[in-house]
Amino acid sequence: MNRNYYSVLGISHTATTQEVKAAYKRLAIKYHPDKNQGNVLAEEMFKQINAAYQTLSNPNKRARYDLRLQYQRERQRVLRQQQAYQVDPRYYQTRQPAGVSERYYRPIRRETYKFSRKDWYITIAFVAGLLTFSLLLKVVMDYVTGEDKYKTALTYIADGKYSSAHRLLSDAIHFMPENADAYEARAMIELDVYENYPAALDDLNKALKLRESPSAQVYFMRGRSYQQLEQYQQAEKDLTRALELNSNFWSAYMARGEVRLFFLGKYEDAISDLTVFLKNSRIGSEKWVSALTYRGFAYSRLKDFYAAEQDYRMASEIDKQNGRALYLLGRNEVEQQKSDSACAHFYQAYQLGYSAALFEMRMNCQEMLPQ
Repeated sequence: MNRNYYSVLGISHTATTQEVKAAYKRLAIKYHPDKNQGNVLAEEMFKQINAAYQTLSNPNKRARYDLRLQYQRERQRVLRQQQAYQVDPRYYQTRQPAGVSERYYRPIRRETYKFSRKDWYITIAFVAGLLTFSLLLKVVMDYVTGEDKYKTALTYIADGKYSSAHRLLSDAIHFMPENADAYEARAMIELDVYENYPAALDDLNKALKLRESPSAQVYFMRGRSYQQLEQYQQAEKDLTRALELNSNFWSAYMARGEVRLFFLGKYEDAISDLTVFLKNSRIGSEKWVSALTYRGFAYSRLKDFYAAEQDYRMASEIDKQNGRALYLLGRNEVEQQKSDSACAHFYQAYQLGYSAALFEMRMNCQEMLPQ
């Protein structure tokens, strides 16, 4: 997280959804590239404003983001406490050796003990047995402690207590460094909650090394981590591996379709992946509508405007508040020179709060601009 999203939009942490939307509209117009051509700082600010709005306008994403802010503040507090307790070695003082007058001597009576060979054997056997017992006891106690912490962490994850679960998983890994399940569980929190993608990738790599037969889920999570780290070729490779292990892993089709569409330019392959996801997922769900919109965008990139229009229309009919689908439908109609219909859809998208439609209206529909 480069900047606090609340600071980017200039709002408080308790801001309502309407306040978030109002702040976004005001700043998007101010920093839009059309009004600040050649201004790199304004372009970067516009990107941050969009990122902040996408997170804070979604209740689920905002909740996870607030949790990450709390986690970072807690880590900073702990670091400050640790620094405060550090002591400069120069302040350590040692007493000068005692003088002769302070020393007390007394005769030491020396006795000579002679061990027989049998005594030595008994002593060595006793010490070896004690060391072996101590080692076995430590192994057993470490396993019991690590297993208990791991199981407790799973219950915390189920209750949404991700900070406590992450701490317990780290403890479990300390006691059981060969526990691949603990690495995978911690990677899930780092990927989906904290969005700490390098840490998630590190844990997933360790889990893969520990397992003889890794699951499709591990490759799926690592593929998503690579995607967020902009290593798209590796992301596609891992998502493909996940599907080789489980051909019914529908979410992997969706994720690979996104990578191929937005980052690799493989539009036909993206359409194939998204179609598989759409056929095998619950119609009308949020992800289903997103996949339908993505497929429409892929069709439009291939100049198949009719197929793109069908997908955009279906998405907007299922999700009446989907301003993005209406906006893309308008863009699709501009390509076909259907200006009247395009302007109508841009206006509907703007009315639903999709501010990008306003700029299209300025370029194509001057007579429909809000006064």
